[in-house]
Amino acid sequence: MNNILKDVGNANYIMIVADKKSLAGASAFYTHILRLHKKVALVCESQNIENNLSFLPWFDKIKSKKVSSADLHIEFKYSSVELYEYFKKNNIKINPKMATALYAGLLQETDGFLNSSVNGMTFAVAKELVECGAEYKICSSFIMKYTTLASIRLKAIMFKNMLLVNDAKTALFEIKNDDLKSAGASLKDCDEVLKETLKLPHTEEVILLHVDKEYELLRLKYKEI
Repeated sequence: MNNILKDVGNANYIMIVADKKSLAGASAFYTHILRLHKKVALVCESQNIENNLSFLPWFDKIKSKKVSSADLHIEFKYSSVELYEYFKKNNIKINPKMATALYAGLLQETDGFLNSSVNGMTFAVAKELVECGAEYKICSSFIMKYTTLASIRLKAIMFKNMLLVNDAKTALFEIKNDDLKSAGASLKDCDEVLKETLKLPHTEEVILLHVDKEYELLRLKYKEI
């Protein structure tokens, strides 16, 4: 990110392009550009952005298509820690909006501070973001606790048909398109159930078998972190 400040300073219209995974950090960077009194657009071309991100600052300003008139395009692919360090290194004050967006990104990237990427630096950054005014309770409520009726229905279907094998070390799930349709869910919605299953005692591996219209099997594995 070393040259971004110079590029931003020379640009008239900046477009920040992010996907759903990097949208929280992009929101923080968008806030910073606004403070520079620059014309800026935040773009996310991902379809069906989850409502659990709707609390992010400037969520209602997100565009779904790129802006051709922008003279600087930034493909935003930075982690929350990287962006935080960039702000600190360049003496950029982190305001509450930026802190909230960065904290939300931190929660997403670490699976609620539970995955193997978490270390002392992670918690140190989280602490400083809270001190900068991050709405950490709102972040946790939306990122970690948000659910939908479709996901509840899907969870009931999946757990009803779950099999535990290999001394309960492996959990097997089978999902059909008709199951997804009846729940009003997508295959991606199965992730929550698979991750939750890994919290069961002794379970180290989760396998999902997706039976499509041609009855082909898609094997997805989740390993214990």
